[in-house]
Amino acid sequence: MKDLYRPADGRRVMLPGGNEDWPVSGLPADFSNPYVARLVRDGDLVKVPHTPRKGKKPAGDDA
Repeated sequence: MKDLYRPADGRRVMLPGGNEDWPVSGLPADFSNPYVARLVRDGDLVKVPHTPRKGKKPAGDDA
């Protein structure tokens, strides 16, 4: 799974092309795009923390 990036708190970041805002839920960052790479480097985009998915326990795992 690729890391997702979202705008830093209090920041509004435009998607490449300038037509829409970068979603707060996050998107994968294309580091081959200089605009996106700079946003990450400058702290305008931050990595979305991973949240473990709640699912069924593996069979035999009673702990």
